[in-house]
Amino acid sequence: MVSVVRATPTPEDHHAAPRLYLYLYLYLYVSMSILTLIADAPAYSRLRPLLPGLAFSATVGVFIYLGDRALDNPYYDGLLIALVFGIAVKNLTPSGNWHQAGSKFAGKSLLEFAVMILGASVFMPDIIQSGVGLLGLVVTGVIGSMALAYFVGHVLLGLSRKLSILVGVGNSICGNSAIAVMAPVIRASPQDVGAAIGISAILGAAQILLLQLLVPVFGLSDYHYGIVAGLAVYAMAQVYSAAAVVSETSASVAVVVKLSRVFLLSPMVIATQIIQRRSGALETITGGPGKEDDTVKGGFRLTGVTGFVPWFLIGFAVLSTFRSFDIIGAELGSHVRDASKLLFTVAMVGIGLGVDLRAIVSVGLKVAVTILAVLTFMIALGIIGGSFLSNV
Repeated sequence: MVSVVRATPTPEDHHAAPRLYLYLYLYLYVSMSILTLIADAPAYSRLRPLLPGLAFSATVGVFIYLGDRALDNPYYDGLLIALVFGIAVKNLTPSGNWHQAGSKFAGKSLLEFAVMILGASVFMPDIIQSGVGLLGLVVTGVIGSMALAYFVGHVLLGLSRKLSILVGVGNSICGNSAIAVMAPVIRASPQDVGAAIGISAILGAAQILLLQLLVPVFGLSDYHYGIVAGLAVYAMAQVYSAAAVVSETSASVAVVVKLSRVFLLSPMVIATQIIQRRSGALETITGGPGKEDDTVKGGFRLTGVTGFVPWFLIGFAVLSTFRSFDIIGAELGSHVRDASKLLFTVAMVGIGLGVDLRAIVSVGLKVAVTILAVLTFMIALGIIGGSFLSNV
């Protein structure tokens, strides 16, 4: 039997972290506000254009993050709320460009940094001990889902390569976070990110209510249903909720399966980067030589032996190694994961500020069909493959 031990937080623990992040935000906000008044300071001449959009993204992102922590509800996804808020501001004030420089910085550089420090929370021994058979099933599901999303989305339905990849990685690995990690690597546009996250999150939330109906239909055991939920459901909170309605055993198994999917994020991103570089598939969004594309760019890349690997993924791997050897302790890793989630939320506001809603609507049905194909594959794999795994 796979078990997950959950520490019960004290009231002091519950309130200390939000207060810390709020104080940190207030410090940064006041500092940036002061800098905006130093009009003639040459040291801040490059920084000042970023401040309005960055301060706005930070303001919204922090309060959405604190709300996420306070509510602790699987139906309230801070990353999705942040993205939707940014999209609303952008499309209600389409002529406004005061936020453009800062929101692009938040959606690119801040996003990359959030990805890097997330590695400090990844403890690889927890994944390895789940068993070779279960890991094999997870690897099959992730690779198969990525291939299916590309085939259905790009080849059959005509979605862009980048949007098909984002749909695949989000629904095969770890939801919004995986999409946020992959976006700068493949230089996806804000419209692609918005479509992949928005439509995936809606269908993922529906699974919480509907997936449990598979138990009586197929006669699934608690352990077997945990495998299905861990493979098929979109985000971690939704995985736990969809499985816990059946039993605690199902929830424990589902969480381990989901963590195994998360562990494959870094190898999948690196493999995608290598394939994209070799195939020359990184098409521009606006098209045409010499035109600047509006993408969530990957920024600086290391050259030489590591030329295919973005700098923030190298940092992710290094921090993950430190965590796996307990150089970074579990408590510190947990705090760093919280900080990474906060930065992801701020970055999602920035990405939303660059999304044209009309572009999402135009591809919505095709994205939904692609996602449903991936979910059907994952559910079928969980039902069939899970039947061969013994209940240990």
